[in-house]
Amino acid sequence: MILESNTVAQRGAQGLARRDFLKVGAGFTLVLSVAGTLGVLSGCGETAKSAAKSFVFLQDGDLQLFGALTPAVIIDFTTLDGTERAARVSAVLRNLDNTFSTMDLAARQELRKLLDLLAIAPLRYLLTGVGAWNEASIETLQAFLTRWRASRFETLNAGVNVLVKLISASYYVIPASWPAAGYPGPLARMYQAVNS
Repeated sequence: MILESNTVAQRGAQGLARRDFLKVGAGFTLVLSVAGTLGVLSGCGETAKSAAKSFVFLQDGDLQLFGALTPAVIIDFTTLDGTERAARVSAVLRNLDNTFSTMDLAARQELRKLLDLLAIAPLRYLLTGVGAWNEASIETLQAFLTRWRASRFETLNAGVNVLVKLISASYYVIPASWPAAGYPGPLARMYQAVNS
């Protein structure tokens, strides 16, 4: 079942328009270049470039970002208790990491630009209005997503599309999420025929 979930998440990520990744990359490359220069001048160190413990692609800052954004993107989270919410966020993070680690190098590089940009606190606050991901309210995060979606800058539109689609695809492959989506699950005999 996990194999099926990862495959569906990867297909969902492949469904993202390549132009969204290109828009994200092109727009944020310039900003990151400037931020890198300013970061050096202000004494800020580079963000960690290694993956978080037990992850292949996601870094610690990425885990905070996606951990905070998942409940803001997925409405079902309002109906879950704390334990179930934590379990589903953990599953989303694993699915995201699996998806990212199987993307081609160019897509991973473009995505890394967006994630690195959102890891730089001054730029994050300027672009999103969020000081720290783990301290932001759901309303603050949803306001950030809405602003980017309505922005006149295509790079921000593409950035929010990438974030929301990746989170949604990684969430709705979790079997526990299917009832809320109205999906009854695969027909048992079909599933057995395909997976035997």
